[in-house]
Amino acid sequence: MAKAKGLAVLLTTTALTAACIFPTRAAPAPPTPDTPDVRETILQLLEQRALHSDQIDWPAAHQQLNQARSTDEADRIVTDLISRSTANHGRWRRTQAAPSAAGEKPRTADTEQHRQRDTQAGAPVLQRRPADPDDPIGSIRVPPFMDNPSAPREIKHQRRQAFARMLQSRLRSEDQRNLCGWIVDLREDRGGNMWPMLAGIAPLLSTDPKHREVIGAFVRGAEHQTWSIESGRVLLGERSPMSLDSASYVLRHPAPPVAVLIGPRTASSGEAVALAFRGRPATRSFGQKTSGYSTANVPTPLPDGSTLSLTVSVSVDRNLKGDGGKLEPDVTIEDGVEAESAARSWLMAQPACRGVAKAP
Repeated sequence: MAKAKGLAVLLTTTALTAACIFPTRAAPAPPTPDTPDVRETILQLLEQRALHSDQIDWPAAHQQLNQARSTDEADRIVTDLISRSTANHGRWRRTQAAPSAAGEKPRTADTEQHRQRDTQAGAPVLQRRPADPDDPIGSIRVPPFMDNPSAPREIKHQRRQAFARMLQSRLRSEDQRNLCGWIVDLREDRGGNMWPMLAGIAPLLSTDPKHREVIGAFVRGAEHQTWSIESGRVLLGERSPMSLDSASYVLRHPAPPVAVLIGPRTASSGEAVALAFRGRPATRSFGQKTSGYSTANVPTPLPDGSTLSLTVSVSVDRNLKGDGGKLEPDVTIEDGVEAESAARSWLMAQPACRGVAKAP
């Protein structure tokens, strides 16, 4: 792991959103009124750390910012530079002085969006049809999971645990039938914190529950830092960004064939989860190309209380393959129902399912 040292320092100094890490760190300073200086800070961060910083003429960029004739013009310049240096994945989350009740904390521009997504992503979406006790194919949908950035750390921890546990509860419930294969639906997984997702579906990612298994990595240049699973734990390098509070569920029939459904709404951490399945034995993906944000963001607090989501690395699969763009399914099928039907047909043709009666 010597060559990963530089990337490890970069990734573990703060939290990733597209591929989220949440180590202990000091809380950012209280928000202060927005000043032009924060824009210069953003440019410095982008120049030093953005994934595609080498594609920007930074002396010209700084000069352009210094010559901006208004705050709006300066903001447009900064927004454009964030987009160009992060391949449209980075974002500046601004503090807004919106009217609020006495004592209410300042809100970011994304607070309501996060709140809505939290409501939608608080629990896995259950299967669309009633479970058939004779159906030999298990299924689970993995929705997005968005942390509430203003929540206390303990509340964040509890929500991550609850999300991962509900995914495993869903696996346990499905696994009561005599299953020979699984469908993992990532078509509505638009991203957020990937670690509760990976921890929740670790039983399906694993092909050998007793040994450590690499499932992906963050890559920047020649450096990489692996994601792996071991005894149900998800690891980043040698540490666990999120561990379940109790033992991970073990499937009745470990290492089953898995069909993964992906599409244009599979994004960011959803793409990271798809990458974790790519290269797994007895695994095949169906659907359409993903959104194209298979890179990792670091939320970086800024002096004015706003946050820069800074794209710093590419997410890759267990064979260290990936380019940060859209993921191609193994089998391209435009229609969602047909994609699921093709996934089932493929699963039923696998050795584990041969001879098993199909559900009517």
